[in-house]
Amino acid sequence: MTGPAEQPALPSTTEDTASVPGWVEKSVNDIFAALPGQGAPLNALRDAYLDCLAGAGRGEDIDAEHDSCRQALLDQVTERKLLDTATTQALTQRLEALEADITANL
Repeated sequence: MTGPAEQPALPSTTEDTASVPGWVEKSVNDIFAALPGQGAPLNALRDAYLDCLAGAGRGEDIDAEHDSCRQALLDQVTERKLLDTATTQALTQRLEALEADITANL
């Protein structure tokens, strides 16, 4: 006979796993879909950015945490030369606006 103690503990959608609201994920996907340089490198950075946002706390430092997430993403975009300067600046503005919306909706 098997019981809960013998089953592996797997997180489910109802458990405390870091996630972002569905509208945030959709917004991030829309922002990245509008970029000219689609592909695996940008998809990986998008996913890492979403994971970072999901891990951001809900305290008074959330803006600083969002800034850190965005800066890590932009550093990689710049270092890998995935987007031109104008596109990177536009991406920065769209992400800042999204992060402000996240903070406003907490």
